[in-house]
Amino acid sequence: MSAIDSTQDTVLARLASIEAGVASMLERQRRQDEMLDELRPMMSVAMRSVTQRLDEFERKGHAEFLRELSAVGQRVLESYSADDVRQFGDAIIGILDTVRAMTQPEVLSVLGEAAGTLAHAEKAEALGLVGMVRASGNTDVQRGMGVLMELLKKVGQGASAARRSGAPVKRLEARISPRATAGALASTAPKSRAAACGTMKAAAPAAEVVSIDGVAFTPDGHLADPSAWTRPLGERLAATLGVQLTEAHWKVLEFARKDWEATGSAPNIRRITTSIDVTTKELYALFPKAPGRTVAKIAGIPKPAGCL
Repeated sequence: MSAIDSTQDTVLARLASIEAGVASMLERQRRQDEMLDELRPMMSVAMRSVTQRLDEFERKGHAEFLRELSAVGQRVLESYSADDVRQFGDAIIGILDTVRAMTQPEVLSVLGEAAGTLAHAEKAEALGLVGMVRASGNTDVQRGMGVLMELLKKVGQGASAARRSGAPVKRLEARISPRATAGALASTAPKSRAAACGTMKAAAPAAEVVSIDGVAFTPDGHLADPSAWTRPLGERLAATLGVQLTEAHWKVLEFARKDWEATGSAPNIRRITTSIDVTTKELYALFPKAPGRTVAKIAGIPKPAGCL
C-alpha cells in the first residue's frame, strides 16, 4: 500500500469519527429539546401559580408586614449589642415562667375583673377619708390591701437586689429617666454608657437644660448647643463615657458631625456603616454600648431619630 493510500485511509477514519461525534451531539440536542418541550407547559403552570401566590400575598398585606418586621429587626440590631442578646437568652426561661404564671386561669380572672372595673370607673362612687376607713372594714378590701402590700414588698425586695447588683438598675434608669442619663454623662464609670436606642420621644424643653462644668447639656446627656462643640470637649465627653478615642473613633465622629451639618439629622448606625468604611461589628467594637447614641453624644450632636 502506498503512502497516499495510507493517508487517505487515516483521513477517512477521522472523518468517520467526526461524523459519529456530530451525530451523537445532534441526538443529545434532540433529546434536550424534547425534554424542554415537555417541561415548558409545566414551568408555565408553575410560574402562573407562583405569580398568583405572590399577588395574593401582597393583597393580604403579608409583604408589608414582612417589610415592617424587617424594619423592627433593623432597629433591634441598632439598639442592642450581642451581649444584650446573650443576657436576654439567659433570662428567657424566667420570662416564660412569669408569662405562664400570669396566664393561669385564676390570674386572668382577677385581671379581667380589674379591667372591667376600670372600664366602668366613671360609675364608681367617690370616697373621702371617712369612706375609705369605713370601706377598709370589708373583708375583701382588707384581703386586697394585704395582697397589694405583699406585692409592693416583693417589688421593693427586687429593686434592692437589683441595686446591689448595679448594672441592671443603671440601665433601667438610663432608659426611663432623662436626669439619670444626664448624671451618667458626668460620671467617669464605664457602666454609665448604658443608654440605648428605642422609640422616639419628644425633645426636652429648653427649661430642663442642665449645666455640667459650665457646659450646657439636655437632660438626656446631649450637648445643648452643637455649635459649641470642640475636639477637646469631644475628648472629655468620650472619657466620661469610658471610650478611649483613636483615629478610627475620630473617623466616625467627624463623619457624624459633617453629616449632621449637611442634613440637620444625626446619623444612625445604618447610615454610618453605609457611608464610611466601617462595619456594624467594627462600630460596636469602637462604641460598645448603643453606638448611634454614643457617637452623637461625643460628637456633640442631637440623638439620632428613634433613640430614647
